[in-house]
Amino acid sequence: MKLKIISEETLQDLRVNFTAYCNHYYTQDNNWFEQYFQEEGRVIETTIDFEMPELCYGEEYAKSDKENVKHIYSSLRHLTIVQATQERLWSGLAHLQFRDFSYYRLSKELVTKNDKRINTALFFKNGAKRSLFVHILARLWWVGYMTYDEENMDNPYWLTDFFCEKDFSARSTVFFSSNFTSNKDITIGILRALIKLKENGLEIKRDHFVQATKYLNVIGGAMVLDMLSVDEVEEMVTKHLKKLFNLEGIEGNMTLVK
Repeated sequence: MKLKIISEETLQDLRVNFTAYCNHYYTQDNNWFEQYFQEEGRVIETTIDFEMPELCYGEEYAKSDKENVKHIYSSLRHLTIVQATQERLWSGLAHLQFRDFSYYRLSKELVTKNDKRINTALFFKNGAKRSLFVHILARLWWVGYMTYDEENMDNPYWLTDFFCEKDFSARSTVFFSSNFTSNKDITIGILRALIKLKENGLEIKRDHFVQATKYLNVIGGAMVLDMLSVDEVEEMVTKHLKKLFNLEGIEGNMTLVK
């Protein structure tokens, strides 16, 4: 099938008139949505090939989010960066092909009528970059993109498994809010450093992600981070976190098992 998005006029109508339409979201009124999107000009069929993935709908989001990162990114891996930043694409998917997933992932919010979260989950309400990691579909693709390790042929999602093992929503918004984490080499270097420490006995918490990004943010004022290789980032972050958290007893040449 071809990927479908919504028109800019449709996007703005749904955003601006959400309070008029909100009951259709609360009641999961598919008949209303089908009629709404049948109106001429509301939906645009692109030339992008698309195969609908089989998503996980488990009771525990901690488990389903991790698997759905892989499913969404694998299905839409051929998107360009420019395409993947488009609100019309992700909002369109959330209302069209992935509407059932939207109901599932927002089940509590729809029952409690949490309009603020429903809006941030379906539309870009948090600024251009942060929205990519708050929107319920966009964040799955972007976490997949940023953690996919093409060099690991046996399991390119090994970093994804680590990143998504807990605190997925919080980690996504906190970790990827820094400008330099848009660079995949830096992201992969940080994640490898954290995995290395974990495999040597450290329980990785949110603060370790925060401190790693803070450190690079500081040194970014003295050097061009984009010039660093994955290995250089990994070594620098490992040394910094070992010193910061009094882990000097851990061997410097730790073996990282991918």
